[in-house]
Amino acid sequence: MARRLLLILLICCVGLCANAQSGKAFRLPDVPDSLRTPGSRADFLVMHYWDNYDFSDTTLLTYAGETEQAFVNFINILRYSTKTPEAVDALYRRASVETMTLRHFIELGDKYLYEPNSPMHNEDLHILMLQAIINNPQIREEEKIRPRFLLETALKNRPGSIAADFTAYLHDDTGIRLSAIEAEYTLIFFNDPECHDCLRVKERLAYSPHIRKLVDTGRLKILSVCVEGRTPAWETADYPKKWINCYDKDKSLTICRTYDLKAIPTLYLLDSGKHVILKDASIGSLIERLLAVPAPSPISAGDAPECSSSTVSN
Repeated sequence: MARRLLLILLICCVGLCANAQSGKAFRLPDVPDSLRTPGSRADFLVMHYWDNYDFSDTTLLTYAGETEQAFVNFINILRYSTKTPEAVDALYRRASVETMTLRHFIELGDKYLYEPNSPMHNEDLHILMLQAIINNPQIREEEKIRPRFLLETALKNRPGSIAADFTAYLHDDTGIRLSAIEAEYTLIFFNDPECHDCLRVKERLAYSPHIRKLVDTGRLKILSVCVEGRTPAWETADYPKKWINCYDKDKSLTICRTYDLKAIPTLYLLDSGKHVILKDASIGSLIERLLAVPAPSPISAGDAPECSSSTVSN
């Protein structure tokens, strides 16, 4: 861990020093030689990272690429610091001196921490950013409207909490309540059959030998929910028979924001008590997590999953 942190610090520092020589917006602070451990140097760096950046000078925003790279490197270093909440708060407190600058740094935070397709997507850091904005008395209330909305949604169904209960409906309009599903693990697959990414994720789930073993032995139940309601595409779509294939009547999940569905597909993995294990997980992280679950009764990896446009719930 220490060697990895030292490497990241070195990469960040080299890149930003190069920027400092040719650019105008950003210069790293000098880390005292007395700080010798990677952790202490990371803590100092994140707390003083923006010391040489003039947040009141909006002309620095013309060097957008340099500022953006500095922000990205700041996020990378935060992961290795014990001062992450204080550092994020300090950044947005400093940025609040000028509305244009504040909005620029909010946009950077949304771009890298909130957008689901960002390789740096991190809900924990985004929540810290939103809280820093909302709790800052120097920021005008109109600038806090969207952060409050996003924070309210982000705090729902956090890992460790009990997932919000809801009812989805089968082809015969029988209601299936999430809390009534009995299994060691439940995977909620929010999707739309007309979504290309949803099809890709569905195929990876359906053709994963390990996931199929878990489904076949009843240890994993997959609740597939069409968030667009009872659409013609959902009516004719093929899903593995042992999945619980449902639709969201009246699109209530989306309208009521029961879950954070900023993009589809969205995957939630729950334990037997319906506590959230993974929230808004990537297909890669989901499969990695499920691979840690032993699956008895092996089946042939070459067998194709049985599909049907209708689905049984058990």
